[in-house]
Amino acid sequence: MKLLYHITALAVVLVVMSACTTPIRVIEQHPGFFHGKKVTVKGKVINTLHLEDLSFFTVKSGGSKINVTTNDFLPVVGDNVKVHGKVDANFYYQRDTILVIHEVVKPKDSPSMFNNVVR
Repeated sequence: MKLLYHITALAVVLVVMSACTTPIRVIEQHPGFFHGKKVTVKGKVINTLHLEDLSFFTVKSGGSKINVTTNDFLPVVGDNVKVHGKVDANFYYQRDTILVIHEVVKPKDSPSMFNNVVR
């Protein structure tokens, strides 16, 4: 029975990964599986933080949320965004290891040089 559960869960994860966006809750539930993989997530920006050489924002969808590091301008709190990046399940920040998505925006990917705001 346990094996059937794991096979079913893996099948769901693979189907979700092949879709356009990956639900944040699935990444939260299986961080090791997604570590190092490119994903796209959508959600609402609930906070932002800019440090000297690092910018963070948090995206929330449903009851799940994930932190995003970016080299682009920070979005506005309340914006609905679509984020493309690589999952890091072992990001070290202030003596803690947290789950993040590293978003890298290149000028050719974003002519406006802003995150992809979803209207």
